[in-house]
Amino acid sequence: MKQLGANSFFSIPDFPLVCMRQERHAATELHTHDFHELVVILGGRGMHLMDGHYYPIEAGDVFLIRGDMAHGYAETNAMALVNILFEPQRLRLPLAGLADVPGYHALFRVEPQLRQADQFRRRLRLLPQALDEVALMIEKLEAELEGGALGYRFVSVALLMELIGFLARNYFAAVRREQRPLRKLSEVMSYIEAHYAEPITIADLTRIAGASESTLTRQFHKVVGRSPIEHVLRVRVERAAGLIRRSDLRITEIAYECGFSDGNYLARQFVRIMGVSPSEYRRQNRTG
Repeated sequence: MKQLGANSFFSIPDFPLVCMRQERHAATELHTHDFHELVVILGGRGMHLMDGHYYPIEAGDVFLIRGDMAHGYAETNAMALVNILFEPQRLRLPLAGLADVPGYHALFRVEPQLRQADQFRRRLRLLPQALDEVALMIEKLEAELEGGALGYRFVSVALLMELIGFLARNYFAAVRREQRPLRKLSEVMSYIEAHYAEPITIADLTRIAGASESTLTRQFHKVVGRSPIEHVLRVRVERAAGLIRRSDLRITEIAYECGFSDGNYLARQFVRIMGVSPSEYRRQNRTG
């Protein structure tokens, strides 16, 4: 299997963002890469190869391929697509700003992890008008990247963020029956992000999901590798870490802000998850 490296695609090492348009995409052997690939099918149809299976794709389909996912294409029939290659961490994309949007979780986390079990049925499929809007956004991004005008990096990242935000908002615009479980799981993840400072029980989450505790727990382990309640704790610790870095609030105050019952409970969970105490973490992340 071929491994495609970032150095082959990103001519500017510290700016990992590229648009690759192919008007007639040829068959492609199975491969992996060490960056994210956002695929937008603009026209035609073909077969997408993943996990030893072929799945039909057509105009309007949008999906994310993470670096650890092997994939390829076959039986392409006048298939036009755009691959947007990027590394979100190195671009410092503020994706946390979409944490309360169910479609963001569906696009970036839930659908990629459940893809094999769901046989690729729950991918994003844009309605024609939305696909036209996405095509225009991509054209603007391509022009900015190719033009290289002053400030093009800033504007290009802003355009990518606009595109991702639009896709997240439109993921469930055309609700298909097979997407309902995906939507419910994405709504649970968004609820946790929006209400982490409040009491959250497993009963709250199963009610939103419309699923049993065992089913929800199995889905969470598949998507994020942990139980729903452990995910709540990790979200709270991540938010606490942000406040520790950016503010002078006392640890007890931060605990209450992030949904912990007291500072000691926060400290215990912080050490377990982050590997250091809150006070040591603050010391390590203060400069000057």
